[in-house]
Amino acid sequence: MKLRYLILAAMAAVAVEASAWTTEVNKAILMLAEENLSRKAQKEVEAVLGAPLSSIEFAQKGKSKTRLNEGGKSVTTDAKDGVVVLEKALATLRTKGASAEERKSALLAVAEHTVDIHCPANILIDKHLEGDFKFGRENGRPRTSRWFKVDKREWQSMWHNLFHKQLGAWSADMYIYDWHIATKGMAKQFKKQPVAPRLWAEQTGEVVLKSLKVFKPNAEVGRMQITNLEEVNNSLMYKAAFRLADVLNQTLK
Repeated sequence: MKLRYLILAAMAAVAVEASAWTTEVNKAILMLAEENLSRKAQKEVEAVLGAPLSSIEFAQKGKSKTRLNEGGKSVTTDAKDGVVVLEKALATLRTKGASAEERKSALLAVAEHTVDIHCPANILIDKHLEGDFKFGRENGRPRTSRWFKVDKREWQSMWHNLFHKQLGAWSADMYIYDWHIATKGMAKQFKKQPVAPRLWAEQTGEVVLKSLKVFKPNAEVGRMQITNLEEVNNSLMYKAAFRLADVLNQTLK
């Protein structure tokens, strides 16, 4: 079976209910973020949650997405949009009069949505990713139907789970070990940068638009193209971890 059919078969077999990436990847992101927390932020996180940052378990259903306009800009005011939820949660964490329960709920939302807006599967772009979209792909069968479809489910599954399934049953600790090698010194570029959820979502949107060039009529899926998308996916995971640490370090001063 050719590579492109193996890819599609794997993509179709994966559920898309998961939040951002797989459970183990989400856990590893939280662990890497925790390692980069300041002492002050780490103590505050444990005081608010009653547990370390890495103890958080993300919701698996009912996820809100983040919508960008056709130009890839975040202008939404929808209360259910991931960016809007994140902005509101950050405001609550900065409010001195917030109750303990409000702060806990806000901290959980900050962690989850900061990670989620870095996952391409959670980004919707007007006129690109909306409704029940499908991408036409050449299937190499000119005598029968020349096309097969990569639909919304398969597109989302690729980012949610496909790349991680290739690693087998990796634990969060194994991801962390691998990431320490891949991200050496990377945390420095994220420290004390402005907290900018909409900019982060837009940057993920840029990745989405570039990736969509693979899914177009008459294109062939090559091994290197898929490998490149996996590297892009990994880079977004790193960014999610380091940015989560930085946003908590700045917010929980």
